[in-house]
Amino acid sequence: MKRIKMGSVEILGYTGIFLWIAIILLRGISLTNNSLYLFLLGILPNLAAAWAMTMFAKWVILFILKRSVTVKIHFCICAAIIFLALISEVIHDMFLGSPFDIYDMLITVVAQLFIFFIPIATKDKYFNDYN
Repeated sequence: MKRIKMGSVEILGYTGIFLWIAIILLRGISLTNNSLYLFLLGILPNLAAAWAMTMFAKWVILFILKRSVTVKIHFCICAAIIFLALISEVIHDMFLGSPFDIYDMLITVVAQLFIFFIPIATKDKYFNDYN
């Protein structure tokens, strides 16, 4: 069985998991009424989930589909997660009564741009090509 190499995607993915858990725990505690604090508690789970989902999608490609991860596949993973976030916002807006949250979409796009370019900039070891 292959071992998981600790690259930048894994570092950001694990950071996302721990950040998401911390935010869920902090939501139950009312520390302050500061609007910036409440805003961050609202958008940071999107950043954390985007990073964790990218890591898990990479693992599916590597360990279940037994394919190597290229820059093209990495781009497709990042684009798919942005698309899923958009679909989620539309479904929540149309059927669940919560308004479309542009800030959630913006932070998801920023998170995906970050997790897409960091491995490329650092020449992460899990890519087979850098075309």
